[in-house]
Amino acid sequence: MRRPKLARDTVWLASSDGLAIIFGLIGQVILAKALLQSDYGLLVVILDAFATMYILIDAGLPTLIARDVPRSPGASRKAVRRVLKLQALIAVPFLFGSAIVSTSIWDDAPLGLLLACAVIAFGHIMSYPHKAMLRALGEARIESILKLSERVIATGLYYIFLVNDYDSPTIYACGFSIGVLISLIGTLWVGERLARDGNEELPQEWNSSKSLLISALPFAVTLGILPYVTRLEKFLLAGLASYDDVSLYHVAQLAWIAGLMLPQAMRVALLPYLGEARDQPEKFSARMLAAHHWTIAILPVGLIAGHLIVSFSIPRFFDSNYADAVQVFDILLAGWAMTLLAIPWYVALQAGHNPWRFTALILLVVLAAGVSGWLLIPEYGVMGAAWASVIGCSIMLSFSKLLCGDEERLSDGLALFSVAICYLLSIGSPLALIGLLTLIPAKNSIDFLRSQTGYLQEE
Repeated sequence: MRRPKLARDTVWLASSDGLAIIFGLIGQVILAKALLQSDYGLLVVILDAFATMYILIDAGLPTLIARDVPRSPGASRKAVRRVLKLQALIAVPFLFGSAIVSTSIWDDAPLGLLLACAVIAFGHIMSYPHKAMLRALGEARIESILKLSERVIATGLYYIFLVNDYDSPTIYACGFSIGVLISLIGTLWVGERLARDGNEELPQEWNSSKSLLISALPFAVTLGILPYVTRLEKFLLAGLASYDDVSLYHVAQLAWIAGLMLPQAMRVALLPYLGEARDQPEKFSARMLAAHHWTIAILPVGLIAGHLIVSFSIPRFFDSNYADAVQVFDILLAGWAMTLLAIPWYVALQAGHNPWRFTALILLVVLAAGVSGWLLIPEYGVMGAAWASVIGCSIMLSFSKLLCGDEERLSDGLALFSVAICYLLSIGSPLALIGLLTLIPAKNSIDFLRSQTGYLQEE
């Protein structure tokens, strides 16, 4: 019987995310070429708005699947079906509400564009329970293939539309929605085939819908806040600057999000891995420590590769209107470093016995990024948005450690060092070469992981 494993599942998820992001970036290049810059910015904002409106349909329930099902895999079918029924009931008011809100805000946008963006966001949300179940059963490889198929289909349709000279954002949104729907159908079909019916019992929180929703409430509140972590600066730019600035920031952020594929894959794989050891403190701490050393080992690779790849790719694949996106990305890269380093404590708060601490963490991150953006964007524009994002990421690292009661200091030092490196990269200073010093702690962490022969055999 397969079960969650950090290294194996991270490799599967990161590999598929890497390929999916490559196809996604190709798709964004096509959109940037096919659409006017203002239309491109409008499409980005509407997609983000629907994703934000629908995220509460999730209700935090798939997170409970990822956390609890690894200890009761035989109850996976019962768990996923109960979650889907609850989400279907929750979805009704959000669907009606989003129709009213979206047509009021974008009253001059084509109805087809709004509908396609709604389908994209809703399709993603409804696939989460079965994806969480697949990870909980040790089948992250299947989830990774399904996620990749969505991007391949959408990007293929984008290319067909481009060569046929389509220049309407509605057409491209419809192409994206087709990819999402096909992936959703595949996820539901495969998930139901692999779900298990056994005699195992879920934790007592699953005994009734009321207790289940109460147990998921911290994650539901978090999900209401979480979209703003990556989207808040774009919303502020749209309100305080222009859609042209949104599109420039979006291109830089696309590259940043591409870099986040590995931290995100580690988070997703680590949650069921820590959840399985939730009631075994020593094992829980050992798994956290291993994850901590993995993040330090990965840090220099991400900083070096991120700058080199983006410095080459953005000028080559995007037109001159997006040239400044490289400098913006270099600042965002410091936020990537902090996000990576925060992973063990971030996920420990999710998997722990007091998930409200995780909710408090995300709220602090959004407040810090929002206040910073409100102050910096009017003065510094897109660069102000980038620095606001970095400030939010710094809060994520420092407060996740504080809430876990961890006094480890190496991550703090590496985070500050990364900010200095990324600033030097953004101004083109050769002093940025001091970033190579991050290879020293990375080597020490690799040596530690190699010394843990029992851990490596488990993985």
